[in-house]
Parts: sequence; C-alpha cells; structure tokens
Amino acid sequence: MIVTPQRDRANLRAAIGIAGIAALVVFAVLWRVGLGETGPWIAGFASAVAASGAFYQVRRSTRRRLRLQQRPLSPERTAILERRVVYYAALDEAERERFRKMVQVFLGEVRITGIRTDVDEVTRMLVAASAVVPVFGFPHWEYERLGEVLIYPGSFSQDYETEGAHADRSILGMVGAAHLRGVMILSKPDLLRGFDDPNDKRNVGIHEFVHLVDAADGSFDGVPPGLRAAIAPWREEVRSMLAENASDDIDPYAFTKEVEFFAVLSEYFFEAPDVLARKHPDVYASLQSLFRQDMRSRLAKAKRGWKGWRRRKVGRNAPCPCGSGEKYKKCCLAKSRARS
Repeated sequence: MIVTPQRDRANLRAAIGIAGIAALVVFAVLWRVGLGETGPWIAGFASAVAASGAFYQVRRSTRRRLRLQQRPLSPERTAILERRVVYYAALDEAERERFRKMVQVFLGEVRITGIRTDVDEVTRMLVAASAVVPVFGFPHWEYERLGEVLIYPGSFSQDYETEGAHADRSILGMVGAAHLRGVMILSKPDLLRGFDDPNDKRNVGIHEFVHLVDAADGSFDGVPPGLRAAIAPWREEVRSMLAENASDDIDPYAFTKEVEFFAVLSEYFFEAPDVLARKHPDVYASLQSLFRQDMRSRLAKAKRGWKGWRRRKVGRNAPCPCGSGEKYKKCCLAKSRARS
C-alpha cells in the first residue's frame, strides 16, 4: 500500500527498462517500413514519444503514492486515530508513521461516499483504519479493484433497502459482487460502534476488509492466501468448530459458513486477542501467522493506558450510540447480529 525506497528504485528501474524496449520496438518498426529521407528523424521522434509514454505509465501509480504518503496527516485526522482507534494507540512512533502513510494512500485512492448520510472526518478515518489494521503486517498490500466505499445511514437488506416496513434490514456491511464489484457498503452507525468498544469482538469495518483479504486469491472461501500452506489443519479446525457450533464466546454468525468463520474470528483476533489465545490457541496461532501480527502482545498494555478505553464503553441504560434515542439495552444491544 505504501512505497518504500526499495520499491521506488525497483519501479524506476522497471520504468527505464520498459521505456527502452518501447523506444527500440517503435524505432525498429518505423525504420523497417521506411519513410524516405525524413525516416530516421520521424523514427527517432516517435521512439522518444513511445519511451516517454511507457516511462510515465509505469511510474504513474508509484509517483502518486509517493505524493500521498509524503503529505502529512492533518492534526484533526491524527487526533481521531488517537482518540478512537486503540490499535493505533498500541503502535510505536515509527509504526504510527507507517500507519498514517497507509491511511493517506487509502484515502487518496478509494472514494468514500455517503448515501443519504453525511461522511464526516470521523467516518472517513474509521473506514481507512478498518482497511489498514488487517494488512498492517503487509506494507505492500493492494486492495485490488476496490474503488469505492458506500456509507449507508443504517443497516440494510439484501436489496440494499434502508427503509420499508417489510424489509429485513439486518446487514451491517457487504462487499459488492456482480454489478457492485469493486464496491463495499458499510452501515455508518455500526462502523462507529465497532470502534466504540474495542473489546467486544465486533467491528464491521474490519470484518468486511478481511473478506477482501480472503478474496485476494480470487475466491471468497474462508481460506486466504496466507493459510494455503496450512490449508489442511486450518480447514480441520474450521470444520471441527462449525460442527460443534457450541462456542458461547464466538458470535453465532461465524458458524453460518466458512467464509464468515474467518471474518468473525478475525474481528475476535484484532479486538480480544488475549481471550482468543486462551480459549482457542490453535485459531489464534493460525491468525497470528496469517496477519503477521502478535495482537495479544500489541494490545496488552495499550488498552490499559488508552484514554478512550473506559470512556468508550457504553452502559446498558445509556443512550444508544447509533443515535436512535433509545437506551442501548433496548436498541443495538438487543439486536441479533447478521452480516454479509
């Protein structure tokens, strides 16, 4: 997602090589065709144009990302990360700088659009944080073909309806397919709620971006590329837990299908890694290896020292953070969780 000096140099070498090949091919073709006395001049000019075009095309994405990541994150946006994202608080200063660069690149390349709702800076930053957290162990990660994230005013139905008495509006997030390929949909109140309590094992933003990690090999099947080498033991673990379907500490939605098992357990891994490691050590070890992050160690001290940790917890009788006006226990706490 970010461009290191090594990747920049490699890209520059590739651009020079491809530009040289393009120039030679164009010159050779025009020279062979022959254009009279002015032929050599035309061939030389066309070769230079071809070389410049090829060089620009190869360097374009890298140059754009360099500009994005070199642009400082605004104090307002940095403050949002510090106040609302415990993961960011757990990083050392060098890691925070890399996190901010990844956020800048993501925001510069992916549109975030509100559908009948405003997209404020908090929403924008939490979408970006959701994208960065699962792939922070992979600085060069690409969310291929993701072009836009749509922010809905609440949960929605399979037909993308957010209103209507008969609509089953139980979906909090979705990675688009078919005509919506390259699009992600997130419920705004549920995105915000996912960061309000960083210990509830629920974060719809991370959940949906983990689906994209899963699909990096071309299919949504619950076995991301990093687990291919250990596919047999991972599938055995998944099938065993799916068959038992009796773990009271795991969201029941995980047991609906393998692809959701991976996404739900990833939420667990990033929000309550100490509990996951204690209750399901094999699953924790697999996810630690996949994501290249030891979340148990990373979050151990951060949660105790993070200013937003206690403040973010919502009491049963407190106003629901979704803005419905009802008490938390009668609103979102009472809702069964269903996602796609």
